[in-house]
Parts: sequence; C-alpha cells; structure tokens
Amino acid sequence: MTSHQLYFFIVFTSLMFMFISSPCSCVEYDGATNLPPPKHNDNVNLSLYYETLCPGCAEFISEGLGKLFEKGLISIVNLRLIPWGNAKIVEPNKTIDCQHGEDECYFNTIEACAILAWPDQPKNHFDFIQCLENRTLRGPIRDRKEAWLTCCKDLELSPNFIKDCYESGIGRLLELKYGDETLHLNPPLEYVPWVTVNNKALREDYEKFVEYVCGAYKGGHVPEACKSLSKPAETN
Repeated sequence: MTSHQLYFFIVFTSLMFMFISSPCSCVEYDGATNLPPPKHNDNVNLSLYYETLCPGCAEFISEGLGKLFEKGLISIVNLRLIPWGNAKIVEPNKTIDCQHGEDECYFNTIEACAILAWPDQPKNHFDFIQCLENRTLRGPIRDRKEAWLTCCKDLELSPNFIKDCYESGIGRLLELKYGDETLHLNPPLEYVPWVTVNNKALREDYEKFVEYVCGAYKGGHVPEACKSLSKPAETN
C-alpha cells in the first residue's frame, strides 16, 4: 500500500467511525462534529458556512475573505470552510439534495476534497476555492471537471488527490459530515454566507470579520491587521 493509499484508508476509516459512533465522542465545532484542523494556542476559530453556487457566498470568498491573508491576520486564525449551506440529506439513502441542483452538490464535494487535500495549508485550499468561486461568478459552468482542473493548473496544484477523493466516495462522506455539522449549528443557520468567530455567529456583520477576529484574539502576537484597527469588535 502506497503512502497515498494509506492516507485515504485512514481518512475513510475515521469518517466511517464517526458515522457509527456517538456524536459526542468527536471534537465539537459550533455545536456539531467534524474533522478539525490543527489548532494553535490562542488562535481564533473563524468558520464560513457556504454553498458553492450561491452568488453572495462567491462574492464574499472572492472579494472579502482574502483579507485573512493580508497583514499577517492568518497567523492568528484557525480557518474552517464548510461547503454545504442549504443542502439537505434525504432519507432513507442519505441522498444529498442541494439548493442549486446537482452542479452545486458536485462543486461542494470538490471543494470539500480540496480542504482535505491541504488541511495544514489554508492558503492552498483557499486559493483553489477562491479560483473556483470566481469561475461561478462569471456565469454557468459548462464543463464541471474542466473548471476545477483549470484552477489546479493555474495555481500549480496537483489535481490527483481531489480526483481520488471524489471518485473514492470520501468526498461524499465529508459532505455528509458537513451537513450534520451545519444542521446542528447553535444558533441555527439562517442564510449563507454564515460566519462564526469562536462559535459566535456574526450574522449580517460577517463582512466585518477582521474586526471580530482581532477583538477575540487574546494572544501576544498581534498582527498588523489588528494594530491598524481603531477599535476591534467583540462578539456577544
């Protein structure tokens, strides 16, 4: 078994275990469970709940969320992107029904696989997702696979892991976990994009996430992004 295959086996086994075990046995985020990113002491947890063919989500990812990577802000943030939004799990076969149809389900899964491909490199999976979301803003995508493969090529990222993740079914399992997490948000998801800072929903203030991140940060390494603010915001 190659190292690549071994990694997929470990991920698949972990996801299956979470489906058959109690939800309380896993790490909790925003009142739900998921595979957590590596945590850094004192860092602020910033989570974005979204869906891939939502224009408002695409605009926020393309034009707003990139501020994370300016003036050192990402150094104090644990970024989590959760591509699910208003999708639903339909019983008895756990079929996934997305608000904007099959294409959205496809791209949600592709982006979930990208997050898994580079879990410790948020800039890599963010750049990939930002590229794909930019493509959706330019109009309907005729060739789904070509769209994300082009993003990999433009960013010089290997597409192999994403391809294997999607075709193996791991991407679907990731999506089901994202769906379970989104369903159990507290307070419940009202719309997308939905942003939380340390589990506190920003609601209509989501575009001011920089102020809230800086207000929540209690560590000693204050990035330039926070030093330039007159008064950081605080979550209630």
